[in-house]
Amino acid sequence: MEPVERPLEISRFLQLLGEQLERIQQEVSGGEPGTPNPDERSSLIAALEASRELLEHLRARIQREHAILHRLLDPRLRAHLTRYPDPWLEGGIRREVTVLFADLQGFSDLCDRLPLEDLVPLLNRYLQVAWEAIRREGGVVDRFMGDAVLGWFNAPHDLPDHTYRALRAAWRMQQDVALLHVTLPPDQRRRYRIGVHVGEAMIGPIGTQDYWTYTVVGSVVNYARRLQEATPPGQIMISQAVFERLRDRIEARALPVFPVRGGIQVVPVYRFLGFREELP
Repeated sequence: MEPVERPLEISRFLQLLGEQLERIQQEVSGGEPGTPNPDERSSLIAALEASRELLEHLRARIQREHAILHRLLDPRLRAHLTRYPDPWLEGGIRREVTVLFADLQGFSDLCDRLPLEDLVPLLNRYLQVAWEAIRREGGVVDRFMGDAVLGWFNAPHDLPDHTYRALRAAWRMQQDVALLHVTLPPDQRRRYRIGVHVGEAMIGPIGTQDYWTYTVVGSVVNYARRLQEATPPGQIMISQAVFERLRDRIEARALPVFPVRGGIQVVPVYRFLGFREELP
């Protein structure tokens, strides 16, 4: 069975490499001055060759694993996290973010009807649309949860006009899904339901010291998800906070009051209709 603890295997390679280099040092420092005899020369060459092989093996292993890990984390987060020796110890940051939450309408039906071999490539095509739209507008793709997508804007780096950019990303997702549908049979066409909200959140490592993910936490995320859940397929629902910030730049229609916190409180929400200026 392939070992689970890759760092232990890499540590073993480093240990072997260190032993070979130590052997070379002893041969060089312990020998008599002058030209080494043939036996000493052969021993040094053998140690150097063994060290070179270990180094190449280690380099290849690191490159393979880096290529895998490279795709498991948003590039903007990866660049941020590699600045710290231990991101867990750095803790999180509190700041304002705009959160985009989206999922595909009717995906469960596809799961029931399509073979898994066909389902996964189809799902990946839809997720690619979301990835490209969010990334193009400077956002971070937090994760894919089945057919759902969580993205945020304005963390860990400043992103001016982040609420507007998040809404542009949501709009692009809907437009690009329509283009994707041209290539799909009618029974595989699904549309995103998207909720967008802005507010303060904590962004940082969540989990344990042994296993954590770098993510966003706060009511802004929960509210964006609730907006998404109440949105009809193919539409974008925005909060009052988003509307107030962008009211001079967008067209939106107020909808009936939206219950929050178990219906104790109600707030207006808006269906996003488009931008007053043409989307570049």
